[in-house]
Amino acid sequence: MALLPQSTNHHYTGATWACFILGLTSLQSLVGGTLHVLLPDSGLGSIAGLDLAHEGGLQMIGLAAWVGATQIAWGSLLALVALRYRTLTQLLLTLVCVEKVLILLGVAIKPTNTDGTPPGIYAAALLLGLSLIAIYGARATSE
Repeated sequence: MALLPQSTNHHYTGATWACFILGLTSLQSLVGGTLHVLLPDSGLGSIAGLDLAHEGGLQMIGLAAWVGATQIAWGSLLALVALRYRTLTQLLLTLVCVEKVLILLGVAIKPTNTDGTPPGIYAAALLLGLSLIAIYGARATSE
């Protein structure tokens, strides 16, 4: 018994470029998650520029590593769909849009009061726009 079911790519009738956009979102999740897990400060100070020299700094690092683990799992699912189960592309792109909107909303409602904006926020905004366009491309077309 195989771990994964057979590919559904032969049933996918949407645009291939929409799957590429899904693959980009996968890459962003996988790279960001890996950095959060592997970097000593989870990237909070070295990349995002957050001040960790206070009580609670270690908890922030631990929480970021935890978030990184979920980013790796999510990014793996996105990659699996982009590469093997393309019939789910439109659904996953919709969920990516929900994720990115929530990330951007969270930053707007709960600012970090730092001088800069973490680079992941710029990526979230860009990928939100691309994913919205890709939802249209991933729609089923008649043959």
